[in-house]
Amino acid sequence: MFSSNLQGARGLTKAVKKQVSPYEKLSKVLNTIPNGFPEVEDGSHLRVLEWIYEPEEAELASKLKVKAESVEKIAKRLKIPEDELATKLERMESRGQLRVSRSSEEKKFGLLPFVVGIYEEQIHRMDAEFAELFEDYIQKCQGRVIFSTKPAIQRIVPVNSVIKTELEIHPYNQAEQMIRSAKSWGIRDCICKKQQVLIGDSCKYPEKVCLVFSKSENRYEGSHQTTTITKEESLKILKEAEEAGLIHSSMNVGSGHSYICNCCTCCCGVLRGLVEWGQPQAFVKSDYVMYVEEEACIGCGKCIDRCQFNALELVNKKITINEKCIGCGVCALVCPKDALNLIDRKPKDVKKPPKNILTWMLKRAFSRKVNIFKLF
Repeated sequence: MFSSNLQGARGLTKAVKKQVSPYEKLSKVLNTIPNGFPEVEDGSHLRVLEWIYEPEEAELASKLKVKAESVEKIAKRLKIPEDELATKLERMESRGQLRVSRSSEEKKFGLLPFVVGIYEEQIHRMDAEFAELFEDYIQKCQGRVIFSTKPAIQRIVPVNSVIKTELEIHPYNQAEQMIRSAKSWGIRDCICKKQQVLIGDSCKYPEKVCLVFSKSENRYEGSHQTTTITKEESLKILKEAEEAGLIHSSMNVGSGHSYICNCCTCCCGVLRGLVEWGQPQAFVKSDYVMYVEEEACIGCGKCIDRCQFNALELVNKKITINEKCIGCGVCALVCPKDALNLIDRKPKDVKKPPKNILTWMLKRAFSRKVNIFKLF
């Protein structure tokens, strides 16, 4: 009898040990996506998810595919009544917890990566508590996996007006063209700046500078996170961001861009990846590097104050460029003598982006040795 009870107790203990919380399930799934969502020993990563999701939402999110599916298909796969599932997914959409794909025929839902994705979609919900939770998490993981894996998530997009005119400019280096070729445009507050403000670390740069755009018409109508604007307004904001000294960046792909971040090293999670945590794969430098026309340079030093990477120095009353230059071009905009121009980086230092997002995901999954096919 005693032996039988003991065996039963052991069996119960094993069953309890096997129980995994919805947040642990979702965390593991998110870390299977090539972008990554690294675990932290003290559970900081789970506390971030607990703020974003209710337990049943986390459970459902952990079962979604990266490739968006119709409500009918998800309901059939998960054996959930369609009406019940549709209500849950609509609520999760309003809370920025999943991917939404719209067409004239139907709406589809899928799993977002943590960054760029779920985190950015919390812009309308973020409060001081969440800002502190995220800061605690990112400081402890220091961008590990997210910013240490090739290919990088982001790449710098140069200010086109300061590129030497005879140089070839690839489409992925043309911020204005990305905007002009779209059919819908939107503007968001920068979540990186909002997060820093909420933890008491605000900066001098403007906050409403995150540009999004789409090949679909009326893409941002009814959005909780994005304000619809015109193409002209989008181009104006891009120029204002350049003039303010912010750095353009976008997805590290050759085509299919849908956003332009306008970044500063004091707030941007990606730029902090290099500056604060020394992650060399945090982003890809542009295909260009700054060049100084020595005869034209008067050594005024105005450009030095503009550079957020300490890449410019005054030597013998002339500006010199060091290896820290990321090729953004914002320093040249304040030169009174037009002595600064972007020129081609040495071929060995140029990193051509993956062709599109699918190629990017496959390359990154291979680097991380994760199997993403079960998520499609």
